[in-house]
Amino acid sequence: MSPAAPPLPELGDVAAAMLDLGRELHLELSEAELADRFLTTLAGLFPHRRIALRVLDPRTREPARVYALGGELRPGLESDRVTIKESAVEKTRLKTAVAASARLRLGTRWDSPFSHVAAGYTVPLVASGELYGVLDLGYALGHDLSAVDEPLVLPVANQLALALRNQRLWRDAQGLRDFQTRLIGHANALIIGIDRSWRVTVCNRALLELTGCRRDEVVGQDLRDLLPDDQRPRLTPIIAAAMRGHTQDAVEAMIAARPRGRVRTVWSLAAIGADHGGGDRPTAEAVVAIGQDQTRLRELQDQVIQAERLATLGQLAAGVVHELNNPLTSISVYAEYLLRKAERAGTDAGDVEKLSRIGQSAQRILRFARELVQYAKPVGYEIDVVDLNAVVRQSLGFCEHLFDRGGIEVSLELDPALPPVPAIPGQLEQVLINLLTNAAHAVEGGGAVAVRTGAGPGQTVQVTVDDSGPGIAAEDRERIFEPFFTTKVDGKGTGLGLPIVKNIVEQHRGSIGVDRAPAGGARFVVTLPRQPA
Repeated sequence: MSPAAPPLPELGDVAAAMLDLGRELHLELSEAELADRFLTTLAGLFPHRRIALRVLDPRTREPARVYALGGELRPGLESDRVTIKESAVEKTRLKTAVAASARLRLGTRWDSPFSHVAAGYTVPLVASGELYGVLDLGYALGHDLSAVDEPLVLPVANQLALALRNQRLWRDAQGLRDFQTRLIGHANALIIGIDRSWRVTVCNRALLELTGCRRDEVVGQDLRDLLPDDQRPRLTPIIAAAMRGHTQDAVEAMIAARPRGRVRTVWSLAAIGADHGGGDRPTAEAVVAIGQDQTRLRELQDQVIQAERLATLGQLAAGVVHELNNPLTSISVYAEYLLRKAERAGTDAGDVEKLSRIGQSAQRILRFARELVQYAKPVGYEIDVVDLNAVVRQSLGFCEHLFDRGGIEVSLELDPALPPVPAIPGQLEQVLINLLTNAAHAVEGGGAVAVRTGAGPGQTVQVTVDDSGPGIAAEDRERIFEPFFTTKVDGKGTGLGLPIVKNIVEQHRGSIGVDRAPAGGARFVVTLPRQPA
């Protein structure tokens, strides 16, 4: 005896069920919860049917998400192509481009998603021409009610399609919002947004880090209350003009930054949702301001100006050295002549000593002047075979006045068997002079600096510069080679010396490292490849 035919619902039952279901639906439901509510409603209206819901995006190759009641699904259903009838495409007004997708196949027969179920039909879930999934109903053998069920299922399918569309739009909107939040939050620019009542609605991490404020100290506050007192009269009309739909560019503002004090910033202001109606009342829904901290740029400009001043001073110094060279030579020659004459005449030993010191001092000035002019010459880029010990001695000669003035004890230990290195001599001098100058500043007021050369690991040679100063904190050792980072007090350093040194050393295929010196200060080790034998 064959099983009884499954019962048919009344149209009023379907309408009442849809009304009840509509009250339960909201955007915060997950896709699985949404599918469960619809499948449960369909199972109540159409008992003894196999029901399957496949949620998919035909424009992508992502597997479908399948939810089912009352039947065993065939393997591989998630990745299989979906078969729908051409008549269903016409009824639902599915877009031609969607219908032509590789995920879909047009056919005349039902492609059952169930195992051992041959009778049934597929309803495409279409909203605004887009396909959001398919709904399948299957029947036991001998009880195919497709022609009777389909008109009653269509209202449920239409509501399900709309629910899936709304959920996808909600999910996309949430994803876009989260992406924009992350984008704004991690942007290097300073970003702040206000609504038409001047309340801050958005501020990013860069702005909070610059000002040292917490987010709750900024968001929700009236922007006018956050403006510095001396800036408020000038900035308020500019922001008000932006609220009326007028874009404002290159707006300078000094803002409080902790612990740096006040910093100079430049902003661009743009209205969002402005209707450009003019007048004095706000027409924009919001204003977004994007700014940049100009402190670093100003520091760089100041350093360029200082470099130009030093270059001019170098040119003047070269001219002064040239003018001094002739009289110094005369002093040196005449001092030597008078010294020899005094020695032959048996002059008082004290006077002979004075004449000797005059000659030595003149020679010292001449030697330093020649070295200064030599160092000031433009550095070429031709690699030569360089005696590293000679470069160290030359560099020490340049820095001799720093050590004498600071009362610094200098020790020198040079390896006489040190092999030569392929290098640009002037650039190696710049490396050594910078390291020696830093060491002298570290022990200014009395201390010790030690310079040593020797063989390094493998086919390399090394120069080590130690000082007995306070050293460099462990957390700063990785940063001292960053441009503009300096541990010196304001006005003592630019933060560019060591980055330039590191760049020169690496261009010579070498390396530079920093550690703690045995005397407690800093130790810099420059490693360079030796000249091949």
